[in-house]
Amino acid sequence: MKKINAYDLLLEIGTEEIPPSFLSTASELLKTTFCEFLKQNRISYTKAINFYTPRRLSLIVNDVSEKQKEEIVEIQGPPKKYAFDELNKPTQVALGFVKSHKLKVNDLYVKQTPKGEYVFIKKKTQAKSIKQLLKENLYNIITSIQFPKTMRWQENKLRFARPIRWLCLVYGNRPINVKIDGIKSSGYTYGHRNASKNRIKITNIKKYQLLLKKSQVVVLPNERKELIKRQMVQLAKKIKGAPIIDEELLDEITNICEMPLAILCRFKPEFLNLPAPVLITTLKTHTRSFAVQSQKSQQLLPYFISVVNTPNCNCNEVRYWYERAVESRLDDAQFYFTEDVKVGLEKRVEDEKKVIWIENLGTLFEKTARLEKLVLVIAQRVPSVNLNALLKAAYLSKSDLLTNMVREKEYTSLQGIMGGIYAKLSGESDLVAQIISEHYLPKGPNDKLPQTIEGSILSIADKIDNIVGAFIIGEIPSGSLDPFGLRRQALAIGSICLNKQLNFDLSEIIGLNLEYFNKQNETNLLSALSDFFRERINTLLLDQNYRYDVINAVLALKSLNIFDIYLRVRALTEFRKQKEFELLVIGQKRVNNIIRDLTQSFVLSRDLLTTPAEQQVYQSAKAIEENLLTAIAAQDYLKALNLLLSLRPAIDNLFDQVLIMCEDEKMRNNRIALLQYINSLFIKVANLSEIVIE
Repeated sequence: MKKINAYDLLLEIGTEEIPPSFLSTASELLKTTFCEFLKQNRISYTKAINFYTPRRLSLIVNDVSEKQKEEIVEIQGPPKKYAFDELNKPTQVALGFVKSHKLKVNDLYVKQTPKGEYVFIKKKTQAKSIKQLLKENLYNIITSIQFPKTMRWQENKLRFARPIRWLCLVYGNRPINVKIDGIKSSGYTYGHRNASKNRIKITNIKKYQLLLKKSQVVVLPNERKELIKRQMVQLAKKIKGAPIIDEELLDEITNICEMPLAILCRFKPEFLNLPAPVLITTLKTHTRSFAVQSQKSQQLLPYFISVVNTPNCNCNEVRYWYERAVESRLDDAQFYFTEDVKVGLEKRVEDEKKVIWIENLGTLFEKTARLEKLVLVIAQRVPSVNLNALLKAAYLSKSDLLTNMVREKEYTSLQGIMGGIYAKLSGESDLVAQIISEHYLPKGPNDKLPQTIEGSILSIADKIDNIVGAFIIGEIPSGSLDPFGLRRQALAIGSICLNKQLNFDLSEIIGLNLEYFNKQNETNLLSALSDFFRERINTLLLDQNYRYDVINAVLALKSLNIFDIYLRVRALTEFRKQKEFELLVIGQKRVNNIIRDLTQSFVLSRDLLTTPAEQQVYQSAKAIEENLLTAIAAQDYLKALNLLLSLRPAIDNLFDQVLIMCEDEKMRNNRIALLQYINSLFIKVANLSEIVIE
C-alpha cells in the first residue's frame, strides 16, 4: 500500500475583537469540531492544540494525513427479483445499479436481509485529499461554532461573534485556498493591531507562535496569563507590595489582550479609609485593575496595577488617565459609604416594607420576617448556636440592599459584605457582622463556605426561601433554563450541610416555609420541591464520585437530611466491598419483587409461621431489631448493614424451603406479611433493591 504523507495544519480565524467571555468556549468548540471532522472523514492526526486572542481563534493539528484512508464499503442494491429475470440474467435495473458505481455485473452478489434477498456490491471509497475536504467543509466547521450572540456584516450570510477579517489556512508549508462568503483564505496572518500593519507569511507552522510574538501577539492564553502575573509581581515588588490576584479578573484581562503590558498606578492615601472590599471592587469593576497589598502586613497600599493591550505605549500618559478615572470613582464610593454610615442598617429595615422583593412574592420586609422564623426553627435542630446573634443578623441581613453603595450596580456583588461592615460600624458584635457577611455564601461551586454555624444557618434559610418562592411563582428550572440560579443555591445548601455536619431534614423547613408564604396545603408544590432537592443531592454526591445506584438506594427513602444521606451512602459504599454484599442485595431484591406492587399491608401472625424456615427468619429478624434501631439512631450505618447481613442465611433458606405464593390464602398473606416485616428493617437503612449487580 502506498504510504500517505502527513503534515501539520494551521487554521486561524482572524476577527474584530471577540468578547472575552466567548473565547475559551469557542476555542474548545473549534478544536472539538475540527477533530471530529477529521475522524469522520478518515483523516488521521496525532495532536491538536488550540489558541486564542481577542482577534483570532487558531488551531494547529499535527501530522494530518494528506488523503483519506481508503475503505471498502458494502452497498445494497435492488431486490434480487428486480435485478435478475427468470433466466437469472441481469435486468436493466441491475445494469443501471452497477453502472452508477462504475463496476461490472460480475461484481454483484446476493445476500439475505430481513426484508428478503437483495443484490450487493463492494467498492473502494474515493480517497479525497485534505485540501478538497476543507474546501467542501470549512464553512460548516466555522459556522458550527456557537456563541451567546452572533452578527452578520455587509451582505454575506455568515454569522459569527464578530466580523471575520481574514482566514489563514496552511497545510505543510503551502496555503489552502478556500472562499467563504467573499472571505478568501491565504497563508498570511496579522500581528498586533497597534504594533504591525504588515502581513505575516506562514511557511513553517512550527514557527507560528514565534512569528506572532515578534509582531506583539502572544497567541497562547496561558502564556499571556503568566506574563501578566510576572509583570504585576515585578511592579509590586518595587513598592514592597504584592498584587491581589482576582482569578476572574485575570481571566478577563487575558482574553482582552494580545500583548499585555502592566502599569503601576497610585491613588490618594486617604482613600485607604474605605473598606478593603470597596477599594478592590472599585478597581476591578471600573478599570479592570488589581489592588496591591503590603508584603508584610497584607494591608492595602495606595497603588493599583492596570493592564493594557497597547505595547510600546506612553506609560506615563496611560497611568495619568487610569489614576484620574480611579480617583473619580473612589470619590463616589467615599460619598456612598459616608452617607450609608450616617443612616446605619437598623433604620433601613422599616424601609424594606416599601421594596418589592420579587413580583407576587411580597416585600423585602416580609422576606426578612420569614428568615427570622426559619433561622429560629433551624437553630432548634443544631447544637451550640448563638441564637441572639443569629436572630439579630437575620433581622438586619437584607437592609444593606437599600444602601447607596449596594444599590449602585458596580457594587451589588458586595451585598452581605457591606451589610457586615455597616453592622460592625453600627455597634453590632463581630459575630452579628460576620453572620450577615457570610449569608450569601457560597455564591458559586468554587466559592468559600460560611465559617460560622450561625452564618451557615442564615445562608440555608435564605436560599430555601429563594427556592420555595421561585417555585411558588412557577420559575422552576427546566433544561438549561434556571433564571434564579436555584440549582446552584440547592447545591450550596448541600455543601454547607456536609461541611458543618448539619443533621436535620430539609422537608420540615420547606414545609414551614410554604406555610410562611400561606401555601401550607399545596401538596403538589411540596412534592415538586422535594423532588428538586433530591435531584440536587444526587448531583452533589455524584460529584464526589459515589455510585449512582448506591445514591438511589438511599434517596429512595425520601429523606432530605443531607448529612444523614451522605453517611448512609458512605457506609453502603464501604459495605459494598464485602464478599457477601451481592448475595444480600439479591436477597432483598427477591423480597422486593414479591411485595413492591402490593398496596395492602398484611398483619403478621406468629401462629401461622408453621415451617422451620419461616420461624428462623422471623426469630433472626427479631433478634437484631433492637440493635438495628440503636445503630440507626447513632447513625452507625456500617454496623446496621452488618446486622442486616446476618439475616442473609435465613432469608436464603426461606426462599429455598418455602413457597411464598401458596394456594392457602391465610398462609400466603402471612408469608407476605413476613416479607413486609423483613423489608421494613432493610429500608430503615436503604432500599438495596436499587443496587445494580454487575
